[in-house]
Amino acid sequence: MYFRGGFTFSEATTAISVFLPITSVYTSTIIKDIIANREIDQRTQKRYSLGFALISCIITLMFIIYLVTIIIVKAYNLGIADFEQFKALLILGETIFAAYIGQIVHAMFSARSAEATEPSGAPAPGTGER
Repeated sequence: MYFRGGFTFSEATTAISVFLPITSVYTSTIIKDIIANREIDQRTQKRYSLGFALISCIITLMFIIYLVTIIIVKAYNLGIADFEQFKALLILGETIFAAYIGQIVHAMFSARSAEATEPSGAPAPGTGER
């Protein structure tokens, strides 16, 4: 939208500086998990319930739709009076969705369980059994 004239350079860089830190946290968590699990192992593959998958997709899509909507509304001056209102909406949206998106990202990419990391029937670490 900056290239289409909807944002000044200052507004575009400010919007990016508000949006980028949250996105970087989620992205780094996902990349860290992908790197840590670069080898495919059938016993550690995670399976998610339909409810979790639906909620994850719906909340993520709502967040993306919200961001795209406020960016378009601001760029075309369709209801946001000034850039301060846009910043407030951007920060408010990120604050509301951050808790939910954070839970989803944590559940999918950083949570580990003993069952997922130990093969079934394997002795507990440190017991000396072979």
